[in-house]
Amino acid sequence: MNSTARKLSDRATALLDASNAERLEHIDKPVFIPYGRASEILAEMEDLLSHPKTNRMPNMLIVGRSDNGKTEILKEFLARHPAEDRRGFDTVYAPVIYVQAPPGPTENIFLDKMLMLLGVSVKRNDAPDRKLMQLMDILPQIQTKILMIDELNALLAGSVTKQRFFLNMLKYLSNELKISIVAAGTPEAEYAIDSEPQFKSRFPLRPLPRWKEGDDFKKLLRNFEFVMPLRQPSMIYKGELPGKLYGLSEGVIGEVAKILRSAAKHAIKTGEERITMEVITECPYVARKETPNADPL
Repeated sequence: MNSTARKLSDRATALLDASNAERLEHIDKPVFIPYGRASEILAEMEDLLSHPKTNRMPNMLIVGRSDNGKTEILKEFLARHPAEDRRGFDTVYAPVIYVQAPPGPTENIFLDKMLMLLGVSVKRNDAPDRKLMQLMDILPQIQTKILMIDELNALLAGSVTKQRFFLNMLKYLSNELKISIVAAGTPEAEYAIDSEPQFKSRFPLRPLPRWKEGDDFKKLLRNFEFVMPLRQPSMIYKGELPGKLYGLSEGVIGEVAKILRSAAKHAIKTGEERITMEVITECPYVARKETPNADPL
C-alpha cells in the first residue's frame, strides 16, 4: 500500500503491508541511525581494531551529555564485530568487549562483571589481583582487541585516589595485553581523565556536541524517516516540522528518537500513517512532556 514513491530501508519497505502490530513492534526495536559525527567515530574505532600491537596502544574517550548517542555508537560497533565461534578454536572469538563501568571506581565489581560477561564463574572471596590475572589470561585467548567501557563518569562517585587506581588498572590492561580502550561518558568523565596528565594524553577526546538547528539536523530527521514503516511520506525534514522537533528535543538525539517513535506509533494507531504537526503534539510522549503536573489537592 505504498502510495507515494520514496526511499525507505528494505525492512521498512517490506513492512508497509504488514499488520499494525508488526509495524509497532518494529518501531519499538532499537535501530542505529547513522549521522556524520557517529560515522567519523565508528571509522576511527575501525582503525583501532586493525592497529598493530604496540607498547602504547591508542585509546579514545567519547564525551557527550546524557542521551546524546554515546551508548548507541558503542553498541553499533559491537554489533558490527560480534563474538563468534570459530572452527578449530576451543574458545569464542571476541574482538570487541562492551561493559558498563561500575557505580564508582570499584575494581572488584568491574572485574566480577568482566569475568561473568566472559562466562567465568566468579568466586566472591577471590582477591582482585587474582581476578585481574584471570581476566588477563582470557582476553588474549578470545583475541580481544578493543575493550569498550560505557558510563565512565561513574568513576566520580569515589575518591580521587580510587579513581586513579581504577584508571591505572585500565592502563595496565592496555599495556600488558596491547589492547585499545574506548571509554564513553558524560562531560564529568573528562574530569576524571584530566586529573592525571598521562591519562589525558592516552585518551584523546571525541566530543558528541548537542545538535544545532540546521541542515545537519534535517539530514538526521531524514535518516529517521528512512526506517519508519509508515504508509504515507511524512517529510519530517521539511517545512515547520524540523523546528518543532528541534525545540522539543533541545538538540538531543535520544529525545528525537523518543519523540519520533511515539509519533510514528500514534500515526499508525490513528490511521494517519504519517507524522504531522498534529500527530507530534498529540502523541503520548510529547503530550506528557508538555502537560504540567497537576497541583496537589
